[in-house]
Amino acid sequence: MPRRCHTKSRRGCVQCKERHVKCDERRPTCSLCVRRGLSCIYVAPRPRKRPSSNGGSPKNNGSDRASSHSSGSDPEGFSRLPRLKEMSLFYQSCESTLPSISKDEKGGQFWEKVPQFAVTHDHVMDSLLALAALHLASEQVDRGEIPSWLETALTYQTHATTGLRQDLATNPQNIEASFICSSIILILVTAYPGICWDDAPTDPLSEILTLRSILSGAAFLWIQMVGPERGWLDDWVYREGNNRLVVARANEDTNLVKLHSRTILMKFRTLAPIIEANPGPNSQIYRETYTLLLRSLETWPSGQGSLVWPIRVSEEFMTLVQQGDWTALIFVLFHGLDRHLSSQKWYARDSGKRLVHGVIRKFGTTIPLEWMDMVDWVGRVVEV
Repeated sequence: MPRRCHTKSRRGCVQCKERHVKCDERRPTCSLCVRRGLSCIYVAPRPRKRPSSNGGSPKNNGSDRASSHSSGSDPEGFSRLPRLKEMSLFYQSCESTLPSISKDEKGGQFWEKVPQFAVTHDHVMDSLLALAALHLASEQVDRGEIPSWLETALTYQTHATTGLRQDLATNPQNIEASFICSSIILILVTAYPGICWDDAPTDPLSEILTLRSILSGAAFLWIQMVGPERGWLDDWVYREGNNRLVVARANEDTNLVKLHSRTILMKFRTLAPIIEANPGPNSQIYRETYTLLLRSLETWPSGQGSLVWPIRVSEEFMTLVQQGDWTALIFVLFHGLDRHLSSQKWYARDSGKRLVHGVIRKFGTTIPLEWMDMVDWVGRVVEV
């Protein structure tokens, strides 16, 4: 049967070309990148040479767009908001957005630095404005108001990503600013799908790999900033200590606290004897993954373990997930439950439910008999 041909999108965005999918070329952000919460980057085509009427070089008529700030020329299609609207977004970020992310004093100390770096680094400012716009989108009661804020957020995120790349290439000493920018982009990518009301199916492996890629960059910058002896943000990520946990859980919804301690955590601990009772070539991978996920669950809600879990698991574990190994997929489902516990946060809305539904949708026809009850139970929990 002859292969059906289609019109190539020669002016499509970089992300669609890398995924080998047709781009609708919508500016500043194509529809596929909106659905996936990705930075949509267009590369300007090379201008065609046109002969001038006088046989010489065309004169500059003053219509060329000047470069914006110190980060270089803007990506094609990028236009800033009026200055007062940008200032309004900056105020929103300082007064509401950043405090909504900070969980305790240590987290507050980190996020308090962001405005200081934003006023001296363009890419940090653009990422912060994107975060404020996305936060405003999450608060809109009228769904008709959401698309304009989403477009603003994605536009500024795209510019922040471009600026970050340029800064890493030309000013490698600006490590702390780059780390802050990459941390904000991580939150943006995590938050988009829950805010844009997109019902498109989630590919669980693709989502984890995307977060893993962004986290790898942030981890590299962190190690360059503080040195390898400090580890990967362990104290900031896990927030361990009884006092922290007591204070954090006292501020959480009581139903979520009960769901965590009396249901999810107890059920997860039943996996340990199952793993030990079934030795095999992957037993060590399962044990290591179990330990990482248990630590993340035990430090909820004071920690950020669910956010960084994708980078802590091994390449061998990710290979098992890709192969559809159901013991590995059970861990992914519990990671979804870990994220579900934070679903009341605007930047984590429905993230756990999407991941759980994505796993069940993709691998549901191959569930082994011994895992059927567990999978059914997880599916019911995310509906609570």
